[in-house]
Formats: sequence, structure tokens, C-alpha cells
Amino acid sequence: MPTNFTQAQRTRLLAILQIGKRNAINATNIAQALGFPTGGNQVKTRDLIRECIEIDGDLIGSSLSKPKGFYLIDQTNKNELDSYLDSLENRAIDILRRREWLIRNWNNTVAGNPTTRIVKYVKP
Repeated sequence: MPTNFTQAQRTRLLAILQIGKRNAINATNIAQALGFPTGGNQVKTRDLIRECIEIDGDLIGSSLSKPKGFYLIDQTNKNELDSYLDSLENRAIDILRRREWLIRNWNNTVAGNPTTRIVKYVKP
């Protein structure tokens, strides 16, 4: 992944985030604090978070339950990490299931022009 943000921006993000899921901060508030656009789904903020994880090796999690938002994974709480990893896996599986159904639906609906894409992974 190419770097699209400065080290100062990545460092600023880490200064904004709090430790632990219970202290999650929503993307709009993070974007506002960083001076990023706050409309839509804060693509720039989410890209910065991904870059911090991939480039700098930061331990950043997100929560879809209250409080919703992003947080630094508590390094004294492996259960917090495991819970977030399970959440990511479940989201990925849901997306792959949707992909599988679209492949099946297309092949069942569009006669004579099946997709050559294959089902790659589906967990029961």
C-alpha cells in the first residue's frame, strides 16, 4: 500500500484515539479533529486508519456497537483483540456470502452468459 498521509497526520490520529473499545471515537469526530471532510462516510479518515495499521503496524480497532467508532486496541486485553478479529472475519464472510449469492443469481438468471468467477471461500 502506498503512503498517502504524512507521518505527522498518522501521529496526530494516534494522539486522538483512546485506548480500549469502551473509548471508541466515531469517524466524524476524528475527521473533524484532523481537519478532514466530515460528510459521507469519512473515506479520508478511514484510509488514514488503514494506512496506520498497514504501514506503521498500529493496533487500531473499530466497533459497530455503542460506543461506535475507532480505538487503540488495549494491549493488556487480548480478549479485545480477539473479539475484533472475530468481528473482521464475520464481516469478511458476510461479504463473501453475498458474492457467492450474486454469482449463483447471475448464473441462474442470465441464461447463456454465465460468469466464470468461482466461489472462493464460504464458511458454514
